[in-house]
Amino acid sequence: MNSIKTFLLLILCALFITACSKEDNTSTSDSGKKEESIETKEKLNVKITLDKEITNNKIIILSGKSNLPKDTVLRIRLEQKNSHKNSIVNTAVQKDGSFEYKFFNEDDTVFDDGKYFIYVETLPVLEQAEVIQEIFGDNGSNLTGPQISGESELKATAEIDLKINNSEVITEEETFPKDKEEAYTSEEVEDNSEADELEMVKDDAEIEIKKIIEKNYKTTSIEKIEINEDMGSSEKNKLIALVYLSFDALNTSKTAYNMVEMYSDDLAANIGKENDTVNQIAVFWKVPYIDEEKTLAKFSYERSGEQMIITDKVSSLR
Repeated sequence: MNSIKTFLLLILCALFITACSKEDNTSTSDSGKKEESIETKEKLNVKITLDKEITNNKIIILSGKSNLPKDTVLRIRLEQKNSHKNSIVNTAVQKDGSFEYKFFNEDDTVFDDGKYFIYVETLPVLEQAEVIQEIFGDNGSNLTGPQISGESELKATAEIDLKINNSEVITEEETFPKDKEEAYTSEEVEDNSEADELEMVKDDAEIEIKKIIEKNYKTTSIEKIEINEDMGSSEKNKLIALVYLSFDALNTSKTAYNMVEMYSDDLAANIGKENDTVNQIAVFWKVPYIDEEKTLAKFSYERSGEQMIITDKVSSLR
């Protein structure tokens, strides 16, 4: 009887050892496959090219082409040499690898004379979408090429420089004949007609913006609205709207920020649907209860189809 028990015990032990061996082999195999997958992950040899355009020294347009995947988030920084002034924004790569951003002063003035640098870099891997993280690898380990830099984490970078010289800008007065009695050519008449059409489009956009604000934002007053032609657009009669508002309710700084952000998002969304001539809109806010003089918040948007997407937000309210 004892022999039978011993025999059965030996069989059970053998079965248990076999099962454990198989599990270890499976685990080792899976681990090996994962390591192999990581090791054989295709490297991304990043290529980024930049170009710039300057419109009347008031708008700096950065455009880029790359082989980065769609929705890769880039940080763009505009700096003036020997100056503390800089502007930092984020933008996303489009499906074809392209990206663009337009820099302009909040008061529609020209940029100061001097040399400027524009730096472009990919955001840290953990700040990218999951699908981008998989392509980039841990700490950017899958990124390669001469435009890759970094120690603890790799990132793709590119830069371009430009020069602003306001003495070279042709003023509107210089574009008109000095002799007022000089006859207009047919080409000049056509130009005047196009200018009149543009002014009508600008007026319509300003009226539309006023209607939206007055109807929906009861604690807000309009300081001014500036409508400019979007010189960077290849389409005719496309506009950039600069909207200066005042939030007049008595609130804490945090609540004021939440309200002006909500109003700005709503205004941009309404303009995106109601007026397709506006390509970009920037909303500037004063909050007299906190500071009567300074602009305390700015929200910038640009068109993406029938929608407006946020491109930049700056505030001292939070």
